[in-house]
Amino acid sequence: MSGTASSAGERVLRTDHAGSRLGGCPPRLVGLLAFLLAGALIGGLIWRQEQQRLREARSQAASVAAERAHDIRTSVEGALAPTYALAAMLQPGRQGIPAFAAACDRLLRHFPSVSALQLAPGGVVRQVVPLAGNESLIGVDLLHDPDLGWSARYSRNSGMPLLTGPFRLAGGGLEVVGLLPTFADDLTHGRTFWGFAVARMPLREVLRQSRLDDLEEQGYAYQLFRRDPETREKALLAASPRADLVDPVEKELVVANATWSLSVAPVAGWADARGLLLQVAAGLLFCLVLAWQAAWQARLVAASRAHERTLELRVAQRTADLQRFAEVTAHHLQEPARRVATYAGRLRSQLAGRVNDPEAQLSLDFIGQQAGRLQELLRDAELYLSADQPRGQIECCSVEAVLQSVLTKLAGPIAEAGARLSIGHLPPALIDLPRLGDLFRVAIENALQHGRGTQALRIDVSGERSGEWVIYHVSDNGPGVEEEYRGRVFRVFERLSSSGEGTGVGLAIVRRVAESCGGQAWIEEAPGGGCRLALQLPAAEPPAGVGGVT
Repeated sequence: MSGTASSAGERVLRTDHAGSRLGGCPPRLVGLLAFLLAGALIGGLIWRQEQQRLREARSQAASVAAERAHDIRTSVEGALAPTYALAAMLQPGRQGIPAFAAACDRLLRHFPSVSALQLAPGGVVRQVVPLAGNESLIGVDLLHDPDLGWSARYSRNSGMPLLTGPFRLAGGGLEVVGLLPTFADDLTHGRTFWGFAVARMPLREVLRQSRLDDLEEQGYAYQLFRRDPETREKALLAASPRADLVDPVEKELVVANATWSLSVAPVAGWADARGLLLQVAAGLLFCLVLAWQAAWQARLVAASRAHERTLELRVAQRTADLQRFAEVTAHHLQEPARRVATYAGRLRSQLAGRVNDPEAQLSLDFIGQQAGRLQELLRDAELYLSADQPRGQIECCSVEAVLQSVLTKLAGPIAEAGARLSIGHLPPALIDLPRLGDLFRVAIENALQHGRGTQALRIDVSGERSGEWVIYHVSDNGPGVEEEYRGRVFRVFERLSSSGEGTGVGLAIVRRVAESCGGQAWIEEAPGGGCRLALQLPAAEPPAGVGGVT
């Protein structure tokens, strides 16, 4: 049986090595995987948060641009108001406005962003206020002027006011010009073009009124521009000192039928380098801590598994050693027990007729009985210890032949008990022959010992196929076993009676053999009363030519 002990330790070692190959993962690799996974997750979170921050920043910039565009439009429209006042002062049939200079002076005081007001009957400038410094404007034909010609003709033909420019002033700076076409009602020719009311506005004053420079205080750079209606070239109206905008937010505004565009972008750019660097640093620190923690945990798990495998190996080795010791002890104690029984019988024969002492004869009989009981106990103990290991080839066994061999060996106890046996159909089982014989020997001996009642003992042996299993029944008509004790009788050295019969190991051998084959054993009530022992074993197809014995 030494091979059993060594094979148990070898199986644990093989399992240990296989587990280390399949489930073992170096702590450094675990830490690296944790670092990479955490890095990917945190990188995604940082990228998502950065995208959200950019959307919010652009939305805020768009809101600021829309607010400034509204202020610019309001300022320009306010500067064009004097042209409507001049158009209202025109009288039918006249080429000008009486007291034009006085009227314009009053208007200019109320509109400080307007530098000059003009009247241009038929498109030709005839009156200008203030005249000082603007003498060169008298007589200019707006419809054919190189700068204002296209805008004046478009305004006249569409009948809509128009803001044009910017134009560079002789003294420096830029100005824009607002043209308001006016028309006269003629009974003969109907509604005819009269001319223009013109307002000239320094661009700097217009933008000052719109608080465009406040954008710089809010951290934004800007560009205000328009595109020439004919050439589509970009004409810059105003810009912050740092005008190199990166991916700006652009807002269009329509002022007096002229389209301007306002581009806004943060002076420091859209990227928050400092905040992003802090987030990356915090994420990297978190990844490192998580990787260290994962590696440390992996190291602890590996150490725990190694310790667990070491303990399993030690337990397996010690269990195998104990089983080996028990087997060897049971085997070697059988010989002293046999000798004690033999010499007790010999001593009883030698003293017969010499010593007429009943007490001495009773003592010798007791020694012989106890020696025989010790032999039975050691035999069953050895069988129990080796019950989970095959003692031969696992094959398709003919149960009838094995049972007949067992009955032959038990012919004496069967005749002594006056038992009548009935053997039914017994399907073949997949097991080794020695242990199959032990199963039926123990089952029949148990029936002979505990099945005796007030009537003649009857023992029935039968079997049936149930899927992949075969179930054998050994029944008797004895007093049976109460349900609460049916599990206890399978324990080692467990006996329900104190009569001294049996070793208390037989049914434990039966259950251990059945469970080692993947089956089970249990006790139930026989159909006609009594006890029925059920044995479940793997089924096998019978070999050709083997029949049943009844």
